[in-house]
Amino acid sequence: MSDASALRKFLAHDPRNISLNCDYLDAALSEGRIDEAKAWLREAPVDVRENAKILMREARIALITGDLARSISILRGLLEAGQADDVAVRHDLAYAQSCLGDDAAALETLASIAPEHASDVALAILKARILYRQKQYASALDALASFVTGERIAEVHGLRAMLMLDTGRPDEAASEVRKALANVPEQQDALLVTGTLALWARQTEAAMDAFRRILAVRPQSARALLGLGESLMVTGDIAAARERIERAAAEMPDHIGTWHALAWCQLMEGDAAGAKHSFERAFAIDRTFGETHGGFALIHALRGERSEAEESIKRAKRLAPEGQTARYAQSVLLLDDGHPEEARRMVEGIVARTPGNMPVMSADFIFRLRDLLRPRG
Repeated sequence: MSDASALRKFLAHDPRNISLNCDYLDAALSEGRIDEAKAWLREAPVDVRENAKILMREARIALITGDLARSISILRGLLEAGQADDVAVRHDLAYAQSCLGDDAAALETLASIAPEHASDVALAILKARILYRQKQYASALDALASFVTGERIAEVHGLRAMLMLDTGRPDEAASEVRKALANVPEQQDALLVTGTLALWARQTEAAMDAFRRILAVRPQSARALLGLGESLMVTGDIAAARERIERAAAEMPDHIGTWHALAWCQLMEGDAAGAKHSFERAFAIDRTFGETHGGFALIHALRGERSEAEESIKRAKRLAPEGQTARYAQSVLLLDDGHPEEARRMVEGIVARTPGNMPVMSADFIFRLRDLLRPRG
């Protein structure tokens, strides 16, 4: 018999026991029995439901089930009444606010917690994750700086690894990964960094293994879906790659890199219209990203729209002088001008300089794609 089931039997004889109610709700949440916990709350005596400790748990249930407005309403009411553990309430309130995308409000809530709670690891991790999402990497690392051991240390190391990866410090990221996995072998952030580093090193089997381990636990992890899709793209399994990357795009529609990866998949399948749509989605996020203009240039060039291609190449090279996609477009224009060997050399140079996590298209593929996409007649 589960803990929740056993506690439920005791509650049948003592339904107004607050401690027993709290223990039962905690056990039910731990065991994933959310609907059962909600049903119990609906049937509980009014004085039990109005107790601050019970309201805190109702707020957590609302948070878990996505009823963020209800969770925030309960938590704010508890704060205004001064009826519950201030730190726990503010943590959950900040978390709910961050889930709604109101990072400013979440950080303000965390800042209102008394300084003596600065050593609370749950607060530090939440603050670091919010700052990470805002790309305040140095501040996020500062929030975790004092934690070297103790509760949730594997998560601390995993989050540090992510931050170091995204700030161009792969060796330090790898070191943090080792510390995280030594404590918790399936720590999700650390596995994500493991997969990404393996992909960069073109160790695609190791990369796919790491991303699949994440997805076995969190099937909707957008970054793991993207990483697995990019790995599959590198191996040439474009259909499977596209399916994963499309799912990643649905989970994080504001991530430019995901739309670019999808556009490459679509190009490699000969779907110029789909690729153009994906580049347009990326353009809507950031109109100044050079590789997006390079993508437009390549599609125009493949279709034989020379003037549009040349204009897009100019914009792309102004914004990203070393961008690879505009160079692909230039190779197509060179082929149009009757310089196949020069076009081939340009593509070979692109391939040689392409990082391990990026797809490459050979000169022969580019030339066949050009012939496929040119209007007939």
